[in-house]
Amino acid sequence: MIKIDSGKCVACGRCVEVCPALVIEKVGDKVKFVHADSCIKCYHCVAICPEEAVTCSEFPIEDFQKITKTQPASPAALERLLERRRSIREFKNKAVPWDLLEEITAVAAHAPTGHNDRGTQLTIVTNRNRINSIDKRIFNTFESLVGILDGKLAKQLIKTIAGTDTAKEIESAVRLFERFRESNPEKRKLILRNAPVLIVAHTAPGVATGKDDCVIALDHIMLAANARGLGATWIGMVVGAAKIDPWIKRQLKVPLKNSLHAAVIIGWPVFRYQRTIPHRQIPVSWIN
Repeated sequence: MIKIDSGKCVACGRCVEVCPALVIEKVGDKVKFVHADSCIKCYHCVAICPEEAVTCSEFPIEDFQKITKTQPASPAALERLLERRRSIREFKNKAVPWDLLEEITAVAAHAPTGHNDRGTQLTIVTNRNRINSIDKRIFNTFESLVGILDGKLAKQLIKTIAGTDTAKEIESAVRLFERFRESNPEKRKLILRNAPVLIVAHTAPGVATGKDDCVIALDHIMLAANARGLGATWIGMVVGAAKIDPWIKRQLKVPLKNSLHAAVIIGWPVFRYQRTIPHRQIPVSWIN
């Protein structure tokens, strides 16, 4: 619930201007919170008020930290962090401290969500035995799938149902998995690559933008991890396998009713990259 202290409020109207749900209105020379049922709890009104006249019942005003004019990091520093981020799949046999994991996962709370739903849930696995057990199960799940899709009849059926392009993508994925299965050294057979940490993001039913919200949250976590010397990468096979095999969700203690949208592995990198990697610029259309 939003409260506006009429004794402190100077009716500057900033809270009215920034409210995305139009729940605050200026009535005469007063600012009023008039549509409580429509408030999405973004708290832009609290953050924008220069007089601390706007507060909320969910958090004390002290939790809204003041933003100084001095930037915490220059745009150039942020760009360098983004450019240096790599997908890391080779990890040291070294645990990541709990306090460090708490630091990097805390930033997910600041990730944007559709409708300000805040429905993202995280499961963090640091138990090596459980990670290895999940890893083997994922591998076996896809190995069984490859066996089914390898037949001529299955390929033709997929082509008929899903179309030529999708059939080619599936065939390419099968070939990749076969190389993955046969490769050396032994650790390359592992889906989760001996990582000390597995994080999955999921949402309960009814979250309209659940997948997008989870991906953005994990991207925040990956960047926070990278800034602290950790490495991370996406593991889409966790999501795919969990859709096929409910056992994986149970091992992750993700409610079966929840949708598991994204997964990353995190750990200390074995190698230090010497250079950034150039990429082609994303095509941009300008409309003036």
